[in-house]
Amino acid sequence: MTTKDRREQDREKMRRRILDAARQLFVKEGFDNVSLRRIASRIEYSPAALYRYFRNKREILSALREEGFARFVERQKRTRRRFPDPLDRLRAGAREYIGFALSEPDHYHLMFSTSCGQVDLDGEWAASSLRSYGMFRDLVVECAATGRFGDVEPDALVFALWGQLHGLVHLIATGQMAALSNGADLDVLLDRIIGFGLRPGQDNQQPRSER
Repeated sequence: MTTKDRREQDREKMRRRILDAARQLFVKEGFDNVSLRRIASRIEYSPAALYRYFRNKREILSALREEGFARFVERQKRTRRRFPDPLDRLRAGAREYIGFALSEPDHYHLMFSTSCGQVDLDGEWAASSLRSYGMFRDLVVECAATGRFGDVEPDALVFALWGQLHGLVHLIATGQMAALSNGADLDVLLDRIIGFGLRPGQDNQQPRSER
């Protein structure tokens, strides 16, 4: 390993330590309550030295969100390959969304529970978040094009479904679903939530392109 490679490896290790410490602090104490000095203290590092890696804590949060969305996009891609029918992909994607939220709660929190005003939404820090939203919107538009949701406006359907999923994640994460649902099966519940928007008798209808 060359000296340059070793320096780059050391730099990446320190960057990782900063991101991990910041992620834990942002989730536990809230973004607005965490300073660069607090992050530096967590890893026993000089506050001034943090500026070699990030310009400010907003950039750190942006990097963490981008990292989370990149991981989520990879899960979305795997789901897309398994199901030819868009409605089946939508159901599978809903399960993937909930699975990601419960298996990676810190990333999910920073991705969806921080204000857009606290992050950089342009350039490299927004690439994966925009890709994730675009993939979801394209899928919903494809589902709407089959006619199984009636003449609904696609963007209204996008936010309706996203809002339902986000709310369901909150109910599961806080234990409210377990306490109030009498042991309802999550897969069955997801099918019923998606089914709310379907036209009667459309659940198994073939897309128009296949008729």
